[in-house]
Amino acid sequence: MTALRAISAGATYSLRRLVLRSGDMTADVAFPQDENLDAFHLGAFDHELVGIASFSPTPTRYREGSVAWQLRGMAIAHAQQGKGIGAQIVAAAVERLRNEGASVLWCNARDSAAAFYEKLGFVTEGDGFTTEATGLPHHVMVLDL
Repeated sequence: MTALRAISAGATYSLRRLVLRSGDMTADVAFPQDENLDAFHLGAFDHELVGIASFSPTPTRYREGSVAWQLRGMAIAHAQQGKGIGAQIVAAAVERLRNEGASVLWCNARDSAAAFYEKLGFVTEGDGFTTEATGLPHHVMVLDL
């Protein structure tokens, strides 16, 4: 099991570039929500940073009126994928968010990662879309807490 701890938004950028932007180390991977005072960022460590995810209070039209948080920038080092690190990060965030009164966690999931989120209980909402940043197909996925 990897060790999880809070990290800064800036500490997520290297893995975001390597995993989410195909190693383009010049890609802009800062999200507007990163610096939200309520946002938090989790890092998974196994001698070095091997997984990251960011969470910020952001409403979703799929659960209007709920206390919703968005998961963004989930990235696990390529050599560490499939080892449960992502599930460990999400589980820790879900526990924290439930304790703080959140009722929904949602994300814009790459279609290639949909099965991962489904295993964690997320459901797909709405039509698919392609993001400008990646050009890859995505769907909104929602987890009711």
